[in-house]
Amino acid sequence: MASHVVVTDTSFRRQNIKVTPGTYMTDVLEEACKKFGLKSSNYVLKNKGKSIPMEVPFRQAGIVPGAKLELVVASKSPTVISVALQLPEEYAASVPGGRLTDKFSSDTTIWHVLRKFESVESKNFNFTARGNTNVQNGNVLEARIFYEMPVVNLMGRDYAEFTDLQKTLAQFGFNKGSCLIRLNFKGTDKPLEEAMAIIEEYFKEDPVQPAASVPAAAPVEDFNSPVDSAKATSEEATPNTETETSQTEPEPTASLPTPESEQELVGPDQRPITIYSAPTGDVPKAALQPFREEDYEPSIIHAKLHQDRLKSSTHNQRLLSYGEVERLEKEKAAKITSTKTVKIKIKFPDQSTIISPFEAHETGLDLHKYVTGVIRVENQPFKLGWIDATGKRHVVPQDGKKLIQDLRFEGNVMVNFTWGEGVSDAATKAPTLKPQFAQKAKEIPIPEIVSAAQSETAGASSSSVGQADPKPKPKGKGGVPSWLKLGKK
Repeated sequence: MASHVVVTDTSFRRQNIKVTPGTYMTDVLEEACKKFGLKSSNYVLKNKGKSIPMEVPFRQAGIVPGAKLELVVASKSPTVISVALQLPEEYAASVPGGRLTDKFSSDTTIWHVLRKFESVESKNFNFTARGNTNVQNGNVLEARIFYEMPVVNLMGRDYAEFTDLQKTLAQFGFNKGSCLIRLNFKGTDKPLEEAMAIIEEYFKEDPVQPAASVPAAAPVEDFNSPVDSAKATSEEATPNTETETSQTEPEPTASLPTPESEQELVGPDQRPITIYSAPTGDVPKAALQPFREEDYEPSIIHAKLHQDRLKSSTHNQRLLSYGEVERLEKEKAAKITSTKTVKIKIKFPDQSTIISPFEAHETGLDLHKYVTGVIRVENQPFKLGWIDATGKRHVVPQDGKKLIQDLRFEGNVMVNFTWGEGVSDAATKAPTLKPQFAQKAKEIPIPEIVSAAQSETAGASSSSVGQADPKPKPKGKGGVPSWLKLGKK
């Protein structure tokens, strides 16, 4: 028995849509958007302010005939959908339960869902490029391969056209929860090569930008290295002063070489090395700094930054689409491939440290050999561990895994040296480094710390040059309240 529903858009225009008990709500949405001249993928239907399940027919949607439905703009943030793919008989035996399950965002197309499922490791699935040989007139030489179209069944409806496979899960009404897709195949009269050309036209992949066009981020120094910072400072200052020097001085004077530049320290395998000695005192130098009450009082800048972070944490974050995730993985792989060197800082149990560069072709075994060449007792077992960006602890293996490509070392990496099981007491109590390296060690320079009051005073004085001094505000007004002060450490 046919009836109708009334759909009202955001401009309060009305359209009557004829429905039957078996009419799917997605068809109602498409028919209404067609009459309004809108794109159905950007809208959803609601009844009395409540969302309507779009994947079910009219009789299961809980709507009475003649109901008034509102056409509202759909959310642009995709949601996570649990998708189960029911395989046909030829594939069902190779999978427990005959189903493949995975999670997708609601803006993923059915075609990409099939492509993702057929790329399961250790399985040889082919859902999107199947062919069937058709022998004509009994002549094998005239046989041609015709394309087999994947047929997906969603909520009892079959979809077997390329235009249907281009639709997303949200367009089929799946915006939350789970989804079951039954897969089958049907033969077509299209040759396989023609079908593949149509597939390339319909389902063009987003072009991935080459890695060369992505500006490489400058490595950030994670540990104190005065030699490296001096080199970076000189490299930054040289381009800015070369032009001025050539214009003002006809004959540039050559700088005298320093003793450190003449005698660059090298370790095993003629590798450059920077050595820092262990602390001489029992109390950390950070604890010897004088205590200042104003250092724990947040400034206006800190308060604004805190408010901005709280505000940004309340915003909904859009989930990445399948194409965006794949593009990010390719960019990350390209960045790792383009990395040529990495600086590794090795910290020993006696608090002495060394810093040396390693190239892309070097492995964990090379790192162990290098460390063995700088320690005093080479025959004792030891381990090298590091913490990755996610906070997980790892041990550098003594095998052929490459430091950059396999272990994902990048920028500056801190590696901790620990003695292994069965090490002798004499080895743990004696200095770790060999004498020729320990004698060349230098202390880690301690930078001068500028207090918060001094930095704010300097900034205020520089910004108020040429201006009259404002009238002093009464104490206790306009400042940061005492309850907002940071705790003492």
